[in-house]
Amino acid sequence: MPESSRKGVLFVLLSAVGYSLLPTFVKHIEAMGMTPLDIAAWRFAFAMPVLWLLVILRRRTPPANPLPRRRIMGLGVLMAAAALTAFFGLERLPSSTMVVLFYTYPTMVAIISLFLGERLSTRAWLALGMTLIGIALTVPEFSAGLGESNLIGVGFAFLNALLVAVYFILNNRVLKGHSALLRASAWLVTGSFTTMMVVSLLRRELAVPAQPELWLFLLALSTVSTIMPIFCMTLGIQALGASRAAIIGTVEPVLTVTIAALVLGERMQPVQIVGALFILVSVILLQVRLNFKRNRQASVAAQ
Repeated sequence: MPESSRKGVLFVLLSAVGYSLLPTFVKHIEAMGMTPLDIAAWRFAFAMPVLWLLVILRRRTPPANPLPRRRIMGLGVLMAAAALTAFFGLERLPSSTMVVLFYTYPTMVAIISLFLGERLSTRAWLALGMTLIGIALTVPEFSAGLGESNLIGVGFAFLNALLVAVYFILNNRVLKGHSALLRASAWLVTGSFTTMMVVSLLRRELAVPAQPELWLFLLALSTVSTIMPIFCMTLGIQALGASRAAIIGTVEPVLTVTIAALVLGERMQPVQIVGALFILVSVILLQVRLNFKRNRQASVAAQ
């Protein structure tokens, strides 16, 4: 596998690890009395200065190719909007139902990309289908949350997935050819932070953490489940493209279930293990296709 592809897969997997830890952090913080909207606001409030501090510590001169700051901050607004729709969806749906509906976003990425001129191979479409089956098996309680009373929640879940799909595609296009991705991530989170502060002002409410332990959990949430996954996913999207990065990112629910089993003592059902295997095989299938295609191109070029 080419070095850039290897790094791209690694970055997407690291991003998935960070995001998979988010529910565990949020569950602990909620148990300490903080609401999801306040958690979202403080998440970006902590992440923004840390990212800018990292940018300053690197002491690199601004790139010759200036970053499109306004468009990057627009991506941050999109990310904050996705976080808000996820919150509104979770208010009305069981988390298992929300997870399955949310992970339709790789399909949305593939379909939108198709209309924009990017074609996926037959094997990539097969990998995508396997991920959807795998996610449905990994979260077997999916159907329990579907009902007429939950139609608004289902709408928020699909809107959440659509916003994330659009984010992947725009991230790929806006940052294509740019190398200052850490600085770009800082501008992106700045856009998310600004959006959440506006929401807090409209709500006229923002709870201030009272316990020292709560500040530590928020810092962990901001670094491990915000800064790391945002930066790594940006690197992964630029290396692999939006569609392939989205498919590989579907290992996240597998990691979430595994972490819940290890940290929270929740037991994995046999059907969840089967679902996890579907997702892992789909990722391997996608990578085998990428390797085969690149090896064939290298062979033709050598002739």
